[in-house]
Amino acid sequence: MTGAPAHGDAPGRAQPGSGPNRTRYVLITGANRGLGRAVAELLAEQGWVVLAGHRRAQTTDPLVATVAARGGRAVPVPLDVTDPAGLQTAAERIADRTGGTLHALINNAGVFLPEDARLTSLTPEACRTTLLTNVCGPVLTTLAFLPLLRAAGGASIVNVSSAEARTERANGQYTCYRASKAALELATVNLSLALRPAHIVVNAVEPGWIPTDMGGPDAPDCLHTAARLIAWTASLAHLHQAASGEVFSVHALPPALAAQAQ
Repeated sequence: MTGAPAHGDAPGRAQPGSGPNRTRYVLITGANRGLGRAVAELLAEQGWVVLAGHRRAQTTDPLVATVAARGGRAVPVPLDVTDPAGLQTAAERIADRTGGTLHALINNAGVFLPEDARLTSLTPEACRTTLLTNVCGPVLTTLAFLPLLRAAGGASIVNVSSAEARTERANGQYTCYRASKAALELATVNLSLALRPAHIVVNAVEPGWIPTDMGGPDAPDCLHTAARLIAWTASLAHLHQAASGEVFSVHALPPALAAQAQ
């Protein structure tokens, strides 16, 4: 699925002053646990300043402490991706901290509700919550932080999707979750086209079935591999020929990452 070609005058071209010594800021929603926390720790190790989005106070304390112990920087940021007013407040606070710029946004927060397992158990509230959080949430968050991303002169947005978005994987269960991730992937392509003139690349990542609170302890895929793929995707904006509008999967790693894994 491609919204913009990965060649030519790509939106993620390198910018003046974008060398390795600059401070890079990344906002990760749902950074307090699971995949979001793994990505946060990895990017902090790579020198990013992590703005750790969370809905509940103190839930990011373990992440902040771990990152600090390793010599990195993580800053808790209260936000709810379904609350436009709260997102705007968070954007203003982050702008004050970063000088008005944001180099990457990782839309990781999402829900996977048990009521959605079967049509007979699906409730209207579960349907609304799933679609609002998984589809509207990333779009609303992108809108709130768009001025900061534009100011970076080249930025990345990463939407965390799921292989369950694919029609061939449909099995009659989790209707709203599957629909929400399919919609998110289409939104990714559309956003990549809309934001191309601003030199903002927008991609999605399918992280696989990983052992998190959402995936469960018996999930077969690797959390670290998923985190590496998301971190790599967040770093694409500095490339002259940066891909945009793509959906990357842990089951078909980009050559650059696949070579590192060998």
